[in-house]
Amino acid sequence: MINDSNIDSIVNMLSQHGQLPIDPTEEQLRGLLSGPLEGPFHFVNLLKFKVQASYPEGHELAGASLSGAEAYDQYGAVALAQVTKRGGRLMTLNDVERTVIGGAVWERIATMEYQSINAFIDMLLDPEYQAALVHRNAGLEATEVYASRPLIAEPLG
Repeated sequence: MINDSNIDSIVNMLSQHGQLPIDPTEEQLRGLLSGPLEGPFHFVNLLKFKVQASYPEGHELAGASLSGAEAYDQYGAVALAQVTKRGGRLMTLNDVERTVIGGAVWERIATMEYQSINAFIDMLLDPEYQAALVHRNAGLEATEVYASRPLIAEPLG
């Protein structure tokens, strides 16, 4: 069950990683609690990668010359296992071919389905998930994540 202590733990954990611009803020995390908690929810992730991954000094992959996408994919494998462990699933994983409308430059779009906000928060609190954040941080230049609720159960058309 989500409570203030969980949010405080997540904020504290993220601050130990340096509270990057790719992390949710405390206000954003608390905003997740302001609406319905039961899903399903689709979290749409817009991703832009660093040209070269930047691991912290002393990390076993520091200097390994991984691309940002390669580093992020290591995070993604752990994140997917964490999502499915909680009854969620990967809905889309797409490379962006080109921008048709708008000016932001995203390289990949991933949509994860969570059965509840509790499942998402539980994942954030998991030590295995937290250990994988080093790969996400090393690989991502920028991201935006939107929590959305599906309006249709199956694709139309």
